Amino acid sequence: MSCCRAASPAQVHDAILDDLVYPTEIVGKRIRYRLDGSKVLKVFLDPKDRNTTEYKLETFAGVYKKLTGKDVVFEFPVQDSA
Repeated sequence: MSCCRAASPAQVHDAILDDLVYPTEIVGKRIRYRLDGSKVLKVFLDPKDRNTTEYKLETFAGVYKKLTGKDVVFEFPVQDSA
């Protein structure tokens, strides 16, 4: 990174998200638009860390909402057994 360049709010929010769920990896993100016009960010976490992070998902969402003011839902991707 260069020393004299400010980060955009989107970059800062992405960095907060990465730091918040560490050491779990984020494997996908989707923005869901509700009928009332509000947005919800859906974040998909690495399924191999399900056992160690599943009970923390509500806490992650609460902390992210407090820091950024954005709604977020943390999920694990559905595994197809085909």
